[in-house]
Amino acid sequence: MSYFIVFAGKGGTGKSTLASLTVKFLTERKLGPVLVVDADPNYCLPELLGVNVKQTVASVRDSALQNKPDGISLDEWLEIQINRIVEESEGFDLLVMGRPEGSGCYCAVNNVLKRILQEIAEQYRYIVVDNEAGMEHISRGIVNKIDLLFVVSTSAKSSIQAALRINELIKELNISPKKRVLVINMAFREFEDSEEQELLKNFDTIYYVFFDRDFLKLSEKGRNVFSLPKGEAIWLNFEWILEETIEQKI
Repeated sequence: MSYFIVFAGKGGTGKSTLASLTVKFLTERKLGPVLVVDADPNYCLPELLGVNVKQTVASVRDSALQNKPDGISLDEWLEIQINRIVEESEGFDLLVMGRPEGSGCYCAVNNVLKRILQEIAEQYRYIVVDNEAGMEHISRGIVNKIDLLFVVSTSAKSSIQAALRINELIKELNISPKKRVLVINMAFREFEDSEEQELLKNFDTIYYVFFDRDFLKLSEKGRNVFSLPKGEAIWLNFEWILEETIEQKI
């Protein structure tokens, strides 16, 4: 059965970086097969994972409505096109959702997409999903299961509030993750006990990933996570978190 690891958070919290480090973790331990879904319209996982993406599900969806050949159903045509754009890499496959739909009606095509993506996901042991803060693809049911939810925040008050809103949105959508984790990324300190206890009313646990200036320099140069030195602080810091949250279930 597929295990869904979903990342969500306000822009700029580093959730895509942590999602890409999760892919690194799974592939280096050969825990696959792994499907990576970049569901953020402002997608950056391809660059972080060192993959060149030519098309997105959004571009395929738009062209499918306009260029479907005669004699083939929309379901069949979309399935062919989506399978064609899954980018294969060493240890994982990547699918980029792309921008939200435009002004036309996409209800029918989204229902088809939902079925196709669920069928694709069944072929993988792990699915790592990088969402935008609004959780659009989850709210439309295209991703309808969460086993492990990482809500990523910085220690800034506005970022924490965004994390709490995301958690509430998940509740409103009647999705019950098996585990909800709040990750305070780029942290300089841990919260006081009273602050932690208040947040633990909404999450199963809280982890801290401390600020790493060396990694910041690496990311500024556009390097992917597989080029990280073995002793890189952010990798060592997040690796043990993944060992606790993922490996303990194996």
